[in-house]
Amino acid sequence: MSSIGKEDPGDIQANHVENSTDDDDQNIDPGYWRSFRFLGTLLAIVLMANTLFIGYSMPINVLSVINADIGPSPNIYLVTLTFTLVSGVLLLIIGRFSDIIGRRYFMIGAQLFAVIGSIICARANNVDTVIAGTVLTGIAGGAQQLYMLLIQEIVPNKYRIYGQAAITVGIFPTLGFGPAIARALVQYTELGWRWCYWLNAIVSGLSVILYGLCYFPPTFHMINEEKTKLQQLKELDYFGLLLYCSGLILLLLGFTWGQGTYPWKSAEVISTIVVGGVVLIAFALYETYMTPRQPLVPMKLLKIRNYVAVLIVGCVGQMVFYCLNVLWPTAISVFFTTDNIIIGLMSSTTGASLAIGEIIVSPFFKLVGRPNLQLAMASVFLAVFSALMSLVDENKQSLGIVLTIFGGLGVGWVEAVAILIAGLVVPPEDIGAAQGLFASMRAVTGTIALSIYVSIFTDKLTAFLPKDITAAVTKAGLPESSLPDLFTAIVGEGTKMGYQHTFRIVYLASLAFGIVAIISAFFVQDVSHLLTGFVNKKIHAPHLKKSDKDDEMVEKA
Repeated sequence: MSSIGKEDPGDIQANHVENSTDDDDQNIDPGYWRSFRFLGTLLAIVLMANTLFIGYSMPINVLSVINADIGPSPNIYLVTLTFTLVSGVLLLIIGRFSDIIGRRYFMIGAQLFAVIGSIICARANNVDTVIAGTVLTGIAGGAQQLYMLLIQEIVPNKYRIYGQAAITVGIFPTLGFGPAIARALVQYTELGWRWCYWLNAIVSGLSVILYGLCYFPPTFHMINEEKTKLQQLKELDYFGLLLYCSGLILLLLGFTWGQGTYPWKSAEVISTIVVGGVVLIAFALYETYMTPRQPLVPMKLLKIRNYVAVLIVGCVGQMVFYCLNVLWPTAISVFFTTDNIIIGLMSSTTGASLAIGEIIVSPFFKLVGRPNLQLAMASVFLAVFSALMSLVDENKQSLGIVLTIFGGLGVGWVEAVAILIAGLVVPPEDIGAAQGLFASMRAVTGTIALSIYVSIFTDKLTAFLPKDITAAVTKAGLPESSLPDLFTAIVGEGTKMGYQHTFRIVYLASLAFGIVAIISAFFVQDVSHLLTGFVNKKIHAPHLKKSDKDDEMVEKA
């Protein structure tokens, strides 16, 4: 296996599996794919992926209910902020360190944190306790968001896209209908919102058991045949870790504060964003020029053209998806209905269609080829249909549903192809760092995009509401006898018009992100030669040591 760092940055042979052929998977005993350990590992990954949406997305959809029940507290927003900060920072750390040390105990530990954190939240009698529990579920989220990484490295390269589709089928209920499930639990169960956390504790607990029984990827000694644990610990990039964590926390904190906690022009927001940005620049310079022995981010990854291109496309796709996913539920409640369950069901169109997009693209990825054109077309989908949401008003409910469905399909298409390529074109030993950086960057850019949307939305709504309410008042008439009609117009037509004008501007603003994704997509090159039978990390028997041969790592079923 040769070194990427010595190659042309545009070289797409980054995987460097020279000895890998389409028949490599035939070297593995056929019973391996039906063994309890392999199938149990697959189920553990599916359960873990579900806990990401059960433990975070579902509670976030009913935060107002939680606050009304055990609050009210001005700190309720910290539930979202805490999870975002903790999981966002840990994504890269877990991905990189598990490349070096091994993944088994990272996954088991993460799910144990999810169990404990969920139980704390489920039994909470005040908002501060929920925040404390969310710290633990956020730690778990740093590993949970890497579920695609685990699938990618235990199946042959040529089947990775099908593995991604299979796990998406497994998480379809929670990814697609999490908001509706959460609202139904609140409305139809005695425990209400607490069931979101109890359900997460149960599913996380099952995944812990399966990981413990079945998930035996290469151990530390198999990965590091020439170094001891103490040597590896000494070589870890602690200074880079400090720079990365502090810079990312400050940056995310600043952009999150700007969404309403403090004014954008405040010293708190400006200082945290500027200092966070400077620290992250210092981190990049340190990783590039100081060349630590075990860098947190191997800079050779950023010399791989395909990886950088899909990193940009994936991040921009996330930014456009945030526009659909955040604004659409608000539009539903303003324009169409106040029914809690209907809002939850209609809000699910984006998540459900994203999952469907990931599923339906898998059979055609290798057949169609030309990943640059696929990503460009997918980016056009998400950009155009997101921008067309500017046409939705109180009389166009069906149009809104259709557009969010097609926009979600575009996002799913982007995610499926981008995640696959991001894992294929990097060295096998750095796949955790690559996917961790990919996920971390998407979290950061998603937070930035959300801040931009919230800022535009707040500013324009403040500007449009008085104007549109005045127009509605004039239309209703001003005599005292018309006061009932006046108030109806104020809370009805005038408010809806103000929101309509505001939504229009925000959706059109998202078009700029889509254009960036379309351009970046054309820099992606063909990866069909990497779709071989190579398996990055086989599941092995728990008793094996570094001296065991690779062909002894597979037990017959």
